[in-house]
Amino acid sequence: MENCKSEIGNQAPLISIIVPTFNRGHFLERCLRSVLDQTYRRLECLVMDGGSKDGTVALLQRLAAADPRLRFISEPDQGETYATNKGLDLARGDILGIQASDDFYVPDAVEKSVEFLLAHPQYVGVGADVLYVDPAGKSLGRGAVTYRGELSPERLKRILVLRYVVCPVMHGTFFGWRQRLRRHGKFDPEFSVCPDVEFYLRVLAGGDRIGSLPRVHTYYTVHPDMGAMKYYHRVREQLNQLYARHGLRWYHHALRLTVGRAVSYFGNPMRTPLLPGLVREAREFWTMRVRRER
Repeated sequence: MENCKSEIGNQAPLISIIVPTFNRGHFLERCLRSVLDQTYRRLECLVMDGGSKDGTVALLQRLAAADPRLRFISEPDQGETYATNKGLDLARGDILGIQASDDFYVPDAVEKSVEFLLAHPQYVGVGADVLYVDPAGKSLGRGAVTYRGELSPERLKRILVLRYVVCPVMHGTFFGWRQRLRRHGKFDPEFSVCPDVEFYLRVLAGGDRIGSLPRVHTYYTVHPDMGAMKYYHRVREQLNQLYARHGLRWYHHALRLTVGRAVSYFGNPMRTPLLPGLVREAREFWTMRVRRER
C-alpha cells in the first residue's frame, strides 16, 4: 500500500473510465449516470463515440455541460477496439476502467476496486462479478463470476482449462494501474470481437497478476444486438487462436469442455438451475446455427 501511495501522492488516485460506443443512445445515459454517480467521486469519464446518428451526441453534450468530469469525442472510427485505444491515449487517471455502453456499474464499484488495489499493490488490476439483466435493467436471475483467487502467469493454462466462461476477467468490472498496464501495449485490433480476452491473457503472460473481488460490480445487459451474440462464430474463431497461442492442446480442450465446464458451473453462485440452463443453451446454440447458415 505504501508503494502505491508514493506513486500517487497523498490524494486519492484519479480514475479514468473509457466508454466506447456507437448508436447505443438508448442504453448510454444509464451507463454514464452509473459512472458519474459513483460513490468514488475523483474520476473522469471518456466517451469515444464512433459518429453515432441516433441522438448520442446531443445526449453527450447535455451530460458534459452538467458534469465536467465527462469528456467525449464523436467521429468515425474503425470499431470498438480503435475507440478504446483512443481513450487509453487520452486517459489521465492513475487507474483505468473500461465499460461497455450497454452495461452499467453498481454505485460503489469504483470505490471497492480502488480500496482493493491500494491494499494489494502486488496486483496490476482487479475484476469482479456481473449480473445479467434485460434491456430494461431487470435481473435475469443469473450472472458470471470472475476467476476466484489470483490470476497469475503460473496459473494461466490452468485458468484457460478450468474457466469455461469466455474471459477469465469480467471486462466491465476490471480496474488497473495505468502506468503498469502500459507496458503491455494496447488492445489488438486483430482480435476485434474479443480484444479484452486477448489483452488480459497478454497481461498475465507478461508477468503481472490480477486479483478478484467476489461481489457484483456490473450489470451486463443481454439483448439481441450485443456483440457476443451478433458475432458468436467470429468470437469462437478468435478464441481458438488464443487457445493455440497459449499452448492448449486437444486434451486441454477435452478437459475444458468437461471438467472446466463443471467447475465453472458449480463454482458460480449466480448459475442458472441445471435443467433450465440446458434448455437455454440448446436454444442459443440453435439460434447461432441458424444465423450462421443464413
